[in-house]
Amino acid sequence: SVFPPSVQPMLCVVLLPPEEWPGRASAPTSVELRFVRSASELDAADAAAAEGIVAVPGCDIGALRGLLAALPRCAWLHSFSAGVDGIAPVLRETPDTLRASNARGAFTSSLAEYALAAALHFNKQVPRCMANRAAGRWERFTMNVLRGKTLGLLGYGSIARATAKLAAAFGMRIIALRRNVGGEAGEVVPEATYGYDDRAAFFGAADFIVCSLPATGETRHFVGAAAFEAMKESAVFISLGRGDVVDEAALVAALSRGRICGAALDVFEQEPLPAESPLWRCERLLLTAHNADLTSDYFEAGWATFVANAEAAAAGRPLLTPVDKSAGY
Repeated sequence: SVFPPSVQPMLCVVLLPPEEWPGRASAPTSVELRFVRSASELDAADAAAAEGIVAVPGCDIGALRGLLAALPRCAWLHSFSAGVDGIAPVLRETPDTLRASNARGAFTSSLAEYALAAALHFNKQVPRCMANRAAGRWERFTMNVLRGKTLGLLGYGSIARATAKLAAAFGMRIIALRRNVGGEAGEVVPEATYGYDDRAAFFGAADFIVCSLPATGETRHFVGAAAFEAMKESAVFISLGRGDVVDEAALVAALSRGRICGAALDVFEQEPLPAESPLWRCERLLLTAHNADLTSDYFEAGWATFVANAEAAAAGRPLLTPVDKSAGY
């Protein structure tokens, strides 16, 4: 057990999505768990004893409200995903006595790798290389380098800090834009940090922009037509946080007229991405199906973060990855 002898392990209820969830197979044994899709599946004893809830991505928000109402001792709600936008309305309704946490940091390294892979995809002109091979064309074009280029981090959470570390190894210059400027931490500190009011200057200074902003009322379509107009024509935009942050129509327009060099998207406003979306037909777009963090150890990493928070919750200590319920992340 992860719990010290002085700490009583807690019972937690895992609220599943309607479909089968593969993460159940790798659930930890150190915390007592009950897997349900609604409160009606719990027996009275478990409902009376449960102290925590794990919200799995895709779970029914109405069922979550029902579960919270049915568990009188529940004092902790954990989101198995890093993003909590799907359950944000419920979080805002809960009393201050209910603490919340998420999977922030569990999937950080894979997302940072994706960001650099996307940057290299355009920097090394991989589509051009593939086209040359297909055409049997021997073209000794000038190869670009990342060294000396400016990486702009839109948001400065755990994903951005991990990306900064990898980018620094390539010799890139790091800048950031965040809501609250000051106190930037991490192994790599940005050379410059911009506030939201200075976003045009930020977008204009970066060669590669990596967006990891959470989805909130404040960030919806944060990256829109004005942002793409402010970017360099040689800029590459990489989105791996939440799809709602990007105005996809504005991105399609920017790509179609060559306003920016290219873009990489792993997250979208609507998922799965509809077949009729013009994004499928954008030539200078690297597109993946929200699977940049779906690694072979995805569920183990998510459960490990849950267990660390469970230990803290049971002991009455601060949570490892607390969520600001009013801010939505």
